[in-house]
Amino acid sequence: MNFKTNLAAQDDPLTYQVSGEAMRVHTELGPGLDEVFYHELLAQRLAAAGLDCQSRLREPLQHRGQTADHFECDALVNRAAVVELKVLAAEDTFTPEHLSQILCYLKFWKTGRGLLLDFGKESMGQRRVVFSERQVELPDADALTAQAPESVTDRPLALAILRSLTRVLETHGLGYRDTTYRGLVAADLAAEAIPFTDQPTAPIRSGEVLLGEAKCHCGIVAGKAAVLVLALRNRISTTDRAVLQTYLKHLDLPWGLIANFGKTQFETMWVAAPHRRTTVSFPEIHSPNPQPSPNLRGT
Repeated sequence: MNFKTNLAAQDDPLTYQVSGEAMRVHTELGPGLDEVFYHELLAQRLAAAGLDCQSRLREPLQHRGQTADHFECDALVNRAAVVELKVLAAEDTFTPEHLSQILCYLKFWKTGRGLLLDFGKESMGQRRVVFSERQVELPDADALTAQAPESVTDRPLALAILRSLTRVLETHGLGYRDTTYRGLVAADLAAEAIPFTDQPTAPIRSGEVLLGEAKCHCGIVAGKAAVLVLALRNRISTTDRAVLQTYLKHLDLPWGLIANFGKTQFETMWVAAPHRRTTVSFPEIHSPNPQPSPNLRGT
């Protein structure tokens, strides 16, 4: 996947043409209006230029007869380029969330190229995004289950989770965001009649005091284990492991699994719940024959 700012007609005539029409819209209307005005005028200009512009196209992502997610792009031009419009504040730029959003759209509609446009500045901001599918090695679910630590007490369940992850990876590959993959995993487990609770809430306690409830951004499988699904990361980090341990602690679950549908590879990590800390008190020791303190003065 690539992110490019400078456009050249010979490199990509379609996105170059769309960019030109967008700049004319920006010049005519000026910056800082509601997004809908730029959207409507750009759609009119693209249609007048002879381009097929489908606005606010919304379609579901299906997996094994289940809807895993919905995608709605601002514009799909000639079924070959996705265009996303933003009106960002003067100090703001495109964020990783904006990039992951349009990457999902490029992958879903199989266009491979798109434009992020910002109408919030004096000069229109733009970023060309290019996506290409990567071949990824499928994990060996049986081998990964065999390598699981002793804390993973339910091996059949662990194997079922890994097989679901493998099916999702084999069918859809890499490139979606984490919420999409969580929906895909939930759909696959549902097809296997395995219960999955998405983003459960957990009571947060300090000792005997209930502080409230928190949403855990993971899933509970069959009421016995947690799965933390990540995407578009370079690697699973120690922070990811610590976060899942926090979820396991407050959900009172013994083990879990992190699955990263990363930028270039798929990886997993087994995680055990943290050991409960116990307070150990030591009896006060009294010497039966206390000795006077030594005289530290020099003679």
